[in-house]
Amino acid sequence: MHKIKEKKSLTIALPISSFLPNLGGMEVGLHNIASRLIKLGHRPIVIAPYSHVQQLKEQEFDLPYEVIAFPPKLLSFLEKFPSSGFFAFDCFFSWTQWRYHFDVWHITMGYPLGVAMVHYGKQCSTINYLTRCAGDDIQVSQDIGYGMRLNPVIDRLVREYLPQSQMLIAISDSVKSEYLELGTSEKVIRSVPNGVALERFKIEIDTDKVRRIFGLEPQSFVFLSVGRNHPKKNYSTLIKAAGLLQSMTDQVFELVIVGRGVEALEQNIAECGNPPVHLINEIGDSQNSAKVPNIPGQNLIELYRTADVFVFPSLMETFGIAIVEAMAAGLPVIVGDSAGCRDIVRHGQDGLMVPPDDAMRCAEAMCQLMADSSMKNEYAKRSEKRAKDFSWDVVVDDYCNLYHELIGY
Repeated sequence: MHKIKEKKSLTIALPISSFLPNLGGMEVGLHNIASRLIKLGHRPIVIAPYSHVQQLKEQEFDLPYEVIAFPPKLLSFLEKFPSSGFFAFDCFFSWTQWRYHFDVWHITMGYPLGVAMVHYGKQCSTINYLTRCAGDDIQVSQDIGYGMRLNPVIDRLVREYLPQSQMLIAISDSVKSEYLELGTSEKVIRSVPNGVALERFKIEIDTDKVRRIFGLEPQSFVFLSVGRNHPKKNYSTLIKAAGLLQSMTDQVFELVIVGRGVEALEQNIAECGNPPVHLINEIGDSQNSAKVPNIPGQNLIELYRTADVFVFPSLMETFGIAIVEAMAAGLPVIVGDSAGCRDIVRHGQDGLMVPPDDAMRCAEAMCQLMADSSMKNEYAKRSEKRAKDFSWDVVVDDYCNLYHELIGY
């Protein structure tokens, strides 16, 4: 995209169906977008669920942008009472537009917010908006029970309304394919990936100290994987690969899996012969005040920096933000050849890809990078180069161009 020629301060609505203090990919993404819009001279206003806004107040978050709340329970109306839900959303959108005079609405989540905005936009022709789907609002997998659209009511509403959006943002080719499957015209789809704060990963660390903190051996080869425990993350296959790797090498290695709920994987480890796997439920941040959040936290960045290789045999991602974070930290990556992962990693060019359900192929790739230091170092360089394509500064510039496209100047 071209740089913006005319600089005009915009007031931008940023509605989202989940927000801080939750620390998922879409929450982190919107925080970074809003923070950078402030630096560019715009006025972003996040509109978040009522309960989340209350938590932000209670925990005294000091955010650089304004956050206002949806009315309590509003986000659940559409599924239960579609007609009443649309009416309630129409009233809220109308009042909020009157109150703040937004130049553009930047919607995060196709359901319920994207669907509700399309309904409102049909009645208010002067409204300008784009919608960015973020994950289970658009992708569906019957095999692992993933996706809101497994609910037939939600699927019907998404299919009826979302293709009529003014503009839809595809954060990956996989998401674009879902839009097209719904019957969306390609003319309204724009591709803008998620981003990463590259500058935060360029830090010097004391590797021995960091390893002591996390209980890792100083001389071991450390594989790292980051993400909540969900069937789509495919941690069972990764643990099997670690078990297989034990019989393929005499070199000392450790696998670290970080994410909410990973303690439930203890049984998987035992079933695979107790390979050297460390489970870390979540990582706090000793240098991060909750009042001014840095996401990901400093401690997690240090763990990225002390690892040797990132392994992520995911079955499905909307956009693999943990992959980009690992690449920004200079880690060679092994990822599943699956939706969302292949949008970031090009096999043999940026990293290695393996069939996500093939533990042996994953173990072989792990063994290859552990045994060949020159190959490992080459892929580390390629990771850092690829990560530059996902700088938040570039991403937010792209969004600003799209805002101006929507409003016509």
